[in-house]
Amino acid sequence: MSFSIIKIQRIYIIYWVMLAYIVAALVWWYIALDNQIEDMTAFRISELDLNDPNYEKELSLIKDFRNRKSAQYIGEGVTFLLLIMGVAVFVFRAVRNQFKLSHERQTFMMAITHELKTPIAVSKLNLETLMKRKLDESIQQKFLQNTLEEINRLNALSTNLLLSSQIESGALFYTPEKLNLSELLESCVLDNKGRFPARTFVYEIEKDIFYEADRFKLQIVFNNLMENAVKYSKDVIHISLAKIGNNIEVRFSDLGPGISQDNKLKIFQKFYRVGNEATRTSKGTGLGLYLVSKIIAKHRGLIRIADNKPTGSIFTISLPV
Repeated sequence: MSFSIIKIQRIYIIYWVMLAYIVAALVWWYIALDNQIEDMTAFRISELDLNDPNYEKELSLIKDFRNRKSAQYIGEGVTFLLLIMGVAVFVFRAVRNQFKLSHERQTFMMAITHELKTPIAVSKLNLETLMKRKLDESIQQKFLQNTLEEINRLNALSTNLLLSSQIESGALFYTPEKLNLSELLESCVLDNKGRFPARTFVYEIEKDIFYEADRFKLQIVFNNLMENAVKYSKDVIHISLAKIGNNIEVRFSDLGPGISQDNKLKIFQKFYRVGNEATRTSKGTGLGLYLVSKIIAKHRGLIRIADNKPTGSIFTISLPV
C-alpha cells in the first residue's frame, strides 16, 4: 500500500471522527437543554400553590412554555443537523473530487512521461547509430522510417495535448467546410496502413459521402480511433463508412480483448485508461477517446461502443445528415 493511499485513508478517518464528534456534541447540547427545561418546569410547578384558584391555569401555562421550548430546541437541532450534514456532504465530495483529480493528474504525468521519453530515446538512438556507423541503404531507410514514426507519435501527442487544453479553456474553434468524408477516411486509413504495416486494415467506404465538418478535427477523430484499435488488437481492423437512413455511420471494429460494461461508461473521460498505469503495457495518455467524444459532440454526432463477435469492440460514429 502506497504512502498516498495511507495518507488519504487517514484523512478520511479524521474527517469521519470529527463529523461524528460534531453530531454527538449537537445531540448532547439538545439533551442538556431538554434536561434544563425539565428542571425549570419542575421547579416552577413546585412553587405553585395547590389551593390557588388559578392553579390549573398556571400549570397549563408552565406546561405550554415547556412544550414550546422543547419544540424550539428540536427545530434548532434539526436545522443545525441538516446544515452540518449538508456542509459535510459538500466537503466530502469536494475532497473526494480533489483526490480523484490528483490521482488522474498523477496517472497522466506517468503516461505522458513514458510517451515523451520513448520516442525521444528511440529517435536519438537511431540518429546516433546512423552518424557513427556506415550502414546499407536499406538499413538506413529502416532507421529513418522508424525515426519518422516516432516523430509522428510526438506530433500526434502534442496535438492531443493542445486540443485538450483548448477544450478545457473553451478556446477550441471549429472551421466547418463541406468535405468528402469518403476521401478523408480513406486517406486516414492509408496513412495508418503505412504507419502500422504489421496490422491488417480492411475497409469498406461508400463513395462520395459529403458532410459539413472541420477537416482537421475529424482527421484527428479517425486517427485516434484507428490508433486505439491498433493498441489493443493484433489482428484485422475493419473500418466502414455508409449512409444509413438519416445518419452517416463510421465504424471501427477490432478483435482485441474487448471493453467491460463498467469501462464503457468511463473510457471517454479525460485521462481515463483501462488498468493500472504502472503495469499497463499499451501506449497512451487517456486523451484520445476523450477528444473523440468532444469533437463528435461538437459536430452534433454520437459515438457508441458495442461488443464485437467473437471478441473485440466496435466504435460507431453517427453523424446526422
